[in-house]
Amino acid sequence: MIELSIRKQLLVWLLLPLSILLIFSSVFAYFLADTVSNYCHDRALVRSAMAVAARLEWEESGVTVDMPPAAQAILRYSDEDRIYYQVLREDETRISGDAVIPGPLLRPHSKEPTFRDTDLDGMPIRIARIRCVNPNRPTEAVHVQVAETLIGRDKITNLLLASIIVPQICLIALSSVAVWFGIGKGLTPLKTIEKSVTQRNPHDLSPLCFSSVPIEVQPLVESINDLLERLRREVESQQRFVANAAHQLRTPLAGLRTYVDVTSRISTDPAVASLLEKINYGVDRMAHLVDRLLTLAKADPADQHVIGKSHVDLNSIASDATMYFAQTALSKNIELSFRPASGAALVLGNKESLEDMTSNLIENAVLYTPIGGSVCVQVNNDAGINFVVEDNGPGIPPEERDRVFERFYRILGTSVSGSGLGLSIVKEIAAIHGAKVYLANSSNGTGTLVRVNFSHRN
Repeated sequence: MIELSIRKQLLVWLLLPLSILLIFSSVFAYFLADTVSNYCHDRALVRSAMAVAARLEWEESGVTVDMPPAAQAILRYSDEDRIYYQVLREDETRISGDAVIPGPLLRPHSKEPTFRDTDLDGMPIRIARIRCVNPNRPTEAVHVQVAETLIGRDKITNLLLASIIVPQICLIALSSVAVWFGIGKGLTPLKTIEKSVTQRNPHDLSPLCFSSVPIEVQPLVESINDLLERLRREVESQQRFVANAAHQLRTPLAGLRTYVDVTSRISTDPAVASLLEKINYGVDRMAHLVDRLLTLAKADPADQHVIGKSHVDLNSIASDATMYFAQTALSKNIELSFRPASGAALVLGNKESLEDMTSNLIENAVLYTPIGGSVCVQVNNDAGINFVVEDNGPGIPPEERDRVFERFYRILGTSVSGSGLGLSIVKEIAAIHGAKVYLANSSNGTGTLVRVNFSHRN
């Protein structure tokens, strides 16, 4: 599955036009820098050519150039480039200067300086040419050419280009960092919503609060709240159906049990008595299932804020529940023991719900422990208040420990009759009281240890 990131998408959509803009601005900056560099160096070449022209001496016999070594040194001085000069007659015969400079391609008579690019000994050069006319004889003229290599002007072009491009790259980089953290800051409300959803109780279907949510996110929160409201109504409808169905079943089951008792007293037929015994067994199982369904309907974590809670002593509740199943354990020759906490084990909870929880755990242990086994019920104050039931029965395989909390789930191969709701009820009641249920092997290695941990004494 492709992971979509709002931050990455926004960053891409921001950097894409900025990158395109950088490319175009780089091209424009290069031509601008090249133009500025050429303009400055061309003006310098023209001034050098005029300096040579100023040293022309027009005589009757012809023109001469007064360029002593000192003047040539000044003309040719450059830190980076090589400078050449040349004075030519109209017929391109050289009067003075370097012979290596290529002559003009044409013989223009323009009074304005002209420029051209060419190569000299494998190096690119730029040549500036001016035409100088004899003030005494206008028909007589000479051409002054000054050339230089392109190292200096290329360096200036690169410096100008860097002065334009580098700040833009830094600006884009800083903008990217600012946008990255800015988007992260802007997405904080979404993280707050995520944290609010992930940390809430799975049974908490109350609407999300969006008082501090940006306007753009409010429709999403409203949609989530609408979904939660529809889900809450559906759950309430199912719970009402289960509770009502269980209540409606209680009356006909009680009547059916009465009819079975009356019939068993009237009839003396052994076959009928055997059949009535099976019917009575089925009615008992049905009544047990109805009781569990009613208990499960009451143990709704969504109602944890409306049920009556008070400080109750878990020692007393566990002791009463153990005593209630003492006769059942005795009928199976099971050693049922209770170990209270050293002090008061007060928890803030609903007494009736806690009685259902302890009764379900002790009943499960007694039912699934084989004849002659042992069940130990204890309350301790280790790392919070704990209610522990330990047996030496067949145990629960590690791969089944998550599924046994599902409603109506029963481990395959179990011969003990049951509804498959006991541990579901325990988990729901524990959730109401902010407790957690843990399953492990018993200390003897064969049975099951169930621990309900109330982390806070309240």
